[in-house]
Amino acid sequence: MSGSPPSPSTREALLEQGALLFARHGVTGVTTKQLHDAVGTRNQSALQYHFGDRRGLVAEILRRHLEAIETRRARLVAGIVAEDRATDLRALVHALAAPMAEDLDDPIGRAHLRLVDQLNHPSLAYDVPFHGTEPGLGVETHAGVAVVGWLTAALAQLPGAVRTERLAMLREQLIGQFGARAQLLDDDPALCTAANTALFLENLLDVLVAGLAVEPSPAALAASRTDPAE
Repeated sequence: MSGSPPSPSTREALLEQGALLFARHGVTGVTTKQLHDAVGTRNQSALQYHFGDRRGLVAEILRRHLEAIETRRARLVAGIVAEDRATDLRALVHALAAPMAEDLDDPIGRAHLRLVDQLNHPSLAYDVPFHGTEPGLGVETHAGVAVVGWLTAALAQLPGAVRTERLAMLREQLIGQFGARAQLLDDDPALCTAANTALFLENLLDVLVAGLAVEPSPAALAASRTDPAE
């Protein structure tokens, strides 16, 4: 490696510009040269020096995002415990959604939401949610574990297969809706107002809670009885 080591500010610039570029063009649509040009560095080894490669940069962007979300969520979980609201579906869904909504008011936050949406795979919705430590990123997600545990208990009246599907849909809707909303706000900044964000969040909570709580139809119950997991 030639030249002097990049300054610490270059690392932060790569994290910010990387998130913005990846959100706009996709992870595979951004070259190393584009990343270096975006941060204004002549040191073409800056990415390697700080993150090893593009995958390392993406992992660090995701790690920081998840860490910030978990910190916000932990405060909401503490409030749920203090107010004894662990059976309140709206409070629980709010604890999942509100920390994500905070990112809508910030360009980097929106880039994070869009990147998570891009990298999400539907099969992850059927995996055990919140592993305690996010695999490969080293982020402890104890607040998320608590919320999902309470949600599972609050939906105990549902057949297991129905509950699994609803919790999977909840995860997909949260990631997809926030990713789509972030893109909408990036494409039309005039929509990025506190009032619109508040309405978006409260309306999303209405829809998600209703979907979790609705009585299963006879058809859904019949289908659940044929599910091998039941």
